[in-house]
Amino acid sequence: MALDSFPDGAQYIKERTGELADQYKSDDGKMYQLPWKSNPVVLYYNKDIFTKAGLDAENPKLGTQAEFVETARALVKSGATANAVWPSPASDFFQSWFDFYPFYAANSQGTPLVKDGKATFDSEEGKEVAAMFETLYKENLASKEVFQGDAFGEGKSAMALAGPWAIAAYKDKINWGAVPVPGAEAQTDGSTFSDAKNVAMYSACENQGTAWEVMKFATSKEQDGALLADTGQMPMRQDLPATYADYFAKNPLYTQFAEQAGRTVEVPNVANSVEVWQTFRTAYAKSVIFGNESVDAAFKGAAEKIDQLAAQK
Repeated sequence: MALDSFPDGAQYIKERTGELADQYKSDDGKMYQLPWKSNPVVLYYNKDIFTKAGLDAENPKLGTQAEFVETARALVKSGATANAVWPSPASDFFQSWFDFYPFYAANSQGTPLVKDGKATFDSEEGKEVAAMFETLYKENLASKEVFQGDAFGEGKSAMALAGPWAIAAYKDKINWGAVPVPGAEAQTDGSTFSDAKNVAMYSACENQGTAWEVMKFATSKEQDGALLADTGQMPMRQDLPATYADYFAKNPLYTQFAEQAGRTVEVPNVANSVEVWQTFRTAYAKSVIFGNESVDAAFKGAAEKIDQLAAQK
């Protein structure tokens, strides 16, 4: 169901989520999904491994992508860890959401992989991110093997990309810190991947008006607050830090995620989305991870194919 077909549909979504809601419109301009919650991805780091490597664990040099690489080198060279970071090198279409895409978002002011029907990553910003990861793999600062489990959670890597869900997962296992995903230049308002989960209504629903009221109730200020308190995941609601000031005062570890939630980019809502991401992942793995093709050639070929996929309706 197009949720903006309800008299108050478009207004409700806009008032709750703000400008970020526009990312969830379909090609026909309609809203078939209600933005619900996000897990803004940030860069976690293991303070104990940083200290062991002789690095400043409270003020790590992770403000730019160049600093990220230099820190990775220092971590491995010190012997404190064999892997500075260990994103999955697997070929699944969604794996790029947790290596390339957050860094690309940070480096491109929140540009989605596909915009206005065209691939965007075959660009200076995209290639800067690719070159950074290419360096990590070439210098054996990141493993090319798939880890069966959570490499960061098990202390096998010093850094990882994850959302606020990881706070509860790591609190009793890892002495961690977190910083925004760095761009090529130092910044204070960079974007990241949202890892959002949304709600839809099937056209087969027999009581659509009632279902819409339930959806609004479940995403009300009170219920969003309950979601936040129970899970630490971020409701897709404008100005979270001020709206739930009491919660963040009592749970300061989550504040940076609330601030980041307003600066996120989503998986583009385009035709053939899975094929689009699989095309990108295949090219990225072949060039960046395994070095079997140049980044220039791989990205150019993937962009051309993705332009064709996105144009199909």
